[in-house]
Amino acid sequence: MTWSLLHPHAFALCSKKGVRVAFQILSLSGGGFLGLYTAAMLAELEERSGKPLNQCFDLIAGTSIGGIIALGLAAGRSASDIRDAFIEHGPHIFPRAQPKTKTASFVRFARNVPKPLYGAAPLRDTVEQIVGKDTRMSDLVRPVVIPAVNLTKGGPKVFKTGHHPRFVLDWRLKVADVALATSAAPTYFPAHRIDDELFADGGMFANSPDMIAMHEAEMFLGARRDDIRVLSVGTTTTDFAMSSSLDPDLGVWGWTRNQRLTDVMIGSQQALTNDMMKHVLDDRYMRIDRRQADEQRRELALDVATPGAVTNLQSIARASFAEVSGDDRLRAFLAHEAPPFTFVNASI
Repeated sequence: MTWSLLHPHAFALCSKKGVRVAFQILSLSGGGFLGLYTAAMLAELEERSGKPLNQCFDLIAGTSIGGIIALGLAAGRSASDIRDAFIEHGPHIFPRAQPKTKTASFVRFARNVPKPLYGAAPLRDTVEQIVGKDTRMSDLVRPVVIPAVNLTKGGPKVFKTGHHPRFVLDWRLKVADVALATSAAPTYFPAHRIDDELFADGGMFANSPDMIAMHEAEMFLGARRDDIRVLSVGTTTTDFAMSSSLDPDLGVWGWTRNQRLTDVMIGSQQALTNDMMKHVLDDRYMRIDRRQADEQRRELALDVATPGAVTNLQSIARASFAEVSGDDRLRAFLAHEAPPFTFVNASI
C-alpha cells in the first residue's frame, strides 16, 4: 500500500526532500498519582527542548494518568501546567492517607467492598482543567491513541483521533470523557459512561501503550518501522517483588493489601513491554523510569497525594532527568520537529 493511499499527508510525516526522517512517538504509562513523576519529567524535557512537547512527537499515546497527560499535551497544554494541576488537585482526588497498620488496611478494604474508594467528581474537575470542558478529540493538534476497556462490549478499546479515513467515531468525543474512561481504575473510581457504554482503566491490558502506538504508526500513519523512535516514560512502578516467605494461600484480602495485585499487574506488563520494544527497536527505543528507593516506597502509592509524595516524586523525576540529560537519543528526540498534522475526519 502506498503512502498516498494511507493518508494524504503520510509521506510528509516520514520524508523530507527525499530524505527519510524519524517518526517519533511519546508513550506514557499509567500509575495513578505516581504519574506526577511523568508530568514532572516531561516538564524538565519541555524546558530543555525550548518548545511545546507536542511539536517534538508525531504521535502521542498514554494510558490512565498517562492518557490524561497525553491528551493534555495534544490539547496544547504545557507539561509544567499539567504537573502543577496534579500537585494542586491531587489531595482532592485522593483525599485519604495510606493506611499504616493492619487495622487501618482492613477498614479501607471493608469500605471498598460495596463501592469505589473515590468519587469521580474531583478527577473530572482536574481533567477538565487540563484538557478543557468542551474540547473535542477533533480539536487536538497531534494524533493520539488512548487505551481503555469497554465493559459493555467486553473487550479492549483504543480511543483515537481522526487520523485515518476508517476512524469515524472517536474524533467527535469530548477529550474529558476519553481521559476519564482510560483512568477509571477498578475499585478506585467508578466506571465511566460515554453514551450507553461503560469504560474502565486501560491499564488492565496496556499500562504501557508502547506496542499499541508503534502498531498505530505502522498500520494507520504510514510510518516505516525503521523510521520509528519511541520515548516511553514510566511512573516508577516497573519493579515489584514479593518475599518468598509470604504465605502462598493469598485470598482477596492478601492480594489487595499493600496494592500487591495492582503492583504485579502493572510491573509485569511494563517489564514485558520494555523487553519487547528493545528487541524490536533496539536503540531507537528509550525508556525513562526509575525505581523507588526503599525509604521513598513507604510514602508512595497509586492513590497517595500527600506533600511527602509530591516532594518525593518530583525529586525522583529530577534524578531521572539528570541521568538521561546527556543521552544522545534524548537530544535527538527533543530536536525533532514534527510537521503539522491535518486530520482526515476533523471537519466532517
